[in-house]
Amino acid sequence: MESKQIKRLYRDGSRWSTRNPNESVESDLPVLPYNGSSGWSGTDTSKERADNDDLFGNTSARQQYVLNLLRARGAEGATWREVADLSMMHHGQASSALSTLHKADKIARLTEKRDKCRVYVLHEYVYERETDSQGRKPKACPNCGYVND
Repeated sequence: MESKQIKRLYRDGSRWSTRNPNESVESDLPVLPYNGSSGWSGTDTSKERADNDDLFGNTSARQQYVLNLLRARGAEGATWREVADLSMMHHGQASSALSTLHKADKIARLTEKRDKCRVYVLHEYVYERETDSQGRKPKACPNCGYVND
């Protein structure tokens, strides 16, 4: 029988969150949400890169950079493209840092877009704006419309 971990919910403005607002978001970097890894695309070279980045602190440094950037930009937040441009990270590195921090509920992704990219902010800068959940969205069956959650 598979055990399910029960997560505590905290009130975060107008929504519920698993992030305790009294905890520092940097307290447990790096975030490694994919079975103890920052994630990789499925190839052996991608896995080797992820393992090395996680082991030698590159993952943690990128995540810390993103948190500092989002803190500095406040309610304006940043898109993956802005993170990449400001940090000299390539798309995969910027997107990975944002996605893993979002998956760990350390940052929020707004539904609003800037230059065709979603905007990420720290939770305290969401205000009343709508946010997105992390991960792939279930798609409706084209034949019957059924959505398997």
